[in-house]
Amino acid sequence: MISDTAIPLRFQTAEVGVDWLQCNIECQEGCPVNTNCRGYLMLAAEGRFEEGYILARDPNPVAAICGYVCSAPCEKACRRADIDKPLAIRAMKRFLVDWHYGNNMPDNVVVQAPTGRSVAIVGAGPAGLAAAKELGSWGHEVHVYEALPSGGGTTLIGVPAFRLPRDVIELDVNWVAKHGVQFHYNVEIGRDITLEQLRERHDAVVVATGCMYPVAMNTPGEELDGVIYGVDFLKRANLGQPQWVGEHVVIIGGGYTAMDSSRTALRLGAKTSTIVYRRGPDEMVVDEEEQHETRFEGVQFEYFSSPVEVLAGPDGKVNGMKFVRTRLGPPDATGRRSAEPIPNSEFVIPCDMVIPCTSQASDNNVLGEYGAKLNRHVGVTDTRTVVEGGSLSSWRTAPLNGTTPKDAHGNSLNDLSFEFNRGNVAINADTFGTNVDGIFAVGDFVTGPATIIEAAGLGRRAARSVDRWLAGLRGEELEELPVINRAVITQSLEHDMPRFYEGTPRQEIPMAPPELRRDFTSLVEVGYDTRGAIDEGTRCLQCNHNINIDGPRCILCGLCADVCPEGVIYMIDKAQVGGDDPEQGFFQSWPRGIAMIIDEERCIRCNLCVERCPTNCITMDRLELERFTPDGKVLLESYKDNVLGQVGQQAGATVDR
Repeated sequence: MISDTAIPLRFQTAEVGVDWLQCNIECQEGCPVNTNCRGYLMLAAEGRFEEGYILARDPNPVAAICGYVCSAPCEKACRRADIDKPLAIRAMKRFLVDWHYGNNMPDNVVVQAPTGRSVAIVGAGPAGLAAAKELGSWGHEVHVYEALPSGGGTTLIGVPAFRLPRDVIELDVNWVAKHGVQFHYNVEIGRDITLEQLRERHDAVVVATGCMYPVAMNTPGEELDGVIYGVDFLKRANLGQPQWVGEHVVIIGGGYTAMDSSRTALRLGAKTSTIVYRRGPDEMVVDEEEQHETRFEGVQFEYFSSPVEVLAGPDGKVNGMKFVRTRLGPPDATGRRSAEPIPNSEFVIPCDMVIPCTSQASDNNVLGEYGAKLNRHVGVTDTRTVVEGGSLSSWRTAPLNGTTPKDAHGNSLNDLSFEFNRGNVAINADTFGTNVDGIFAVGDFVTGPATIIEAAGLGRRAARSVDRWLAGLRGEELEELPVINRAVITQSLEHDMPRFYEGTPRQEIPMAPPELRRDFTSLVEVGYDTRGAIDEGTRCLQCNHNINIDGPRCILCGLCADVCPEGVIYMIDKAQVGGDDPEQGFFQSWPRGIAMIIDEERCIRCNLCVERCPTNCITMDRLELERFTPDGKVLLESYKDNVLGQVGQQAGATVDR
């Protein structure tokens, strides 16, 4: 006899609803802009490249940039990793973008009727571009003010051309411009116009200037000739400005800026390039591929070492760097394990150039506090001056006599007063609004250093708030965003996966050989060809499909469990099941209840159980979902493959630009 209590609880069930099914598609949930990764992977597998591009592009104004240098949180969430390796989602996006533009395909741009409202966006980086595209497509007149000579922000001056070609950045900028957005380059807030003047000229202002202000190491000797901070070093290199480089370079840090600086130094003539990081390789924020490529090019790594002092030679210039060995201690304020120095473990690395890539901060001068000194930076970037030899530089606006600008009559041109939180401007987390009415802030300028796709996601969210603010919403009405879910679940006995999909390994992304990597503009990543892209696309598990068993029709034959190649279907005693499924009370009341349990997280959607079932009680449910606001603005695109490229385009007519 089966006991109700003898067997311990082993399985937790959940109600199969819209939210649960959506969470099954973890790649899209992991993407800050909610790109339908699964959709464009499957389209690529079928050779429908243009439709795949439309799906990848629609929610992501920086899709071209992300195809080359995205941190790819979608890949970290990909459930294929439970089998072998995650899908190469970023590289697939790049293939689709390259295919679209390489074949001169037209862009289908949709812009709603003009609203008569005007928005100024300060900064043409990922957050600014995302906000501009959204607001422009909704009919607002959008003006982007950028201090640099072209758009892209941190991707232009912080990512080297051998990883991200400049013309790729222009693809995204031009895409945004096609939505009626106007760009004003070489315009610096404070030098050419103040924030208050922008507010008078426009109905709303969005500040998205990023955080490209280097934070000092705060170690003795950091003022020596031969020390240049990573953000300054990369900016000069990326803009083609003269940049001295030493023969033996030491880079301090473990992020993308450190990786890019180390590889750039070699391309500019350094004989050796060494990255020194206070933690180990597993604690680095950069992905495994980036670490591999950096090491492959000859960069050396020194782990568990923390800077102590920059050493000077007889000429007063850098000739070495002293470090102390570290070990991992308890977690710090960020949740990461802290690096604790080991007593009496100091050592010296000889070098003639030090590039600190320790952290970055926002330059709050854009808010009107001109000339305000930020003591964390120890004067390293107070002016635009360049130390003799070109080893130290800055691009921050020079203080305007240490005072707020005044007009010819002596009246202040900027009387705005902002609230701050730990060095960054304080905002409402739901609306992105500052304490100054009509001025919003978003992206790295508020959060500190983040990723390109995170900044773009925040830019899209901020655009929704600005749009609703322009419509007159305030207070709780502005904070509470009403959302409508429209979902369709279709049951099917027929579901075909691509041939050999479960055994196809991850397609390695083609890379340029070492001898072709010494030039600053020669692209390292070659990218997939058509065959490689199709093969990689077939590996997708199609997580928008889920198995459903019709209990009353099931005869408990167990054939589905026998045929399952992954062993994810179980026939178990009801006493082993718990959870919040509303049918729990129904089957738990049976005196000899048996439960059929499916582990959806390990299911590979092979459809063998559906084909094997003698009573056809097993179906493969397909989820189609839209999430939008009452005014029709789409927040999450549909999973519908049969209407790809049309989601979010119902509200306005196509505009040819």
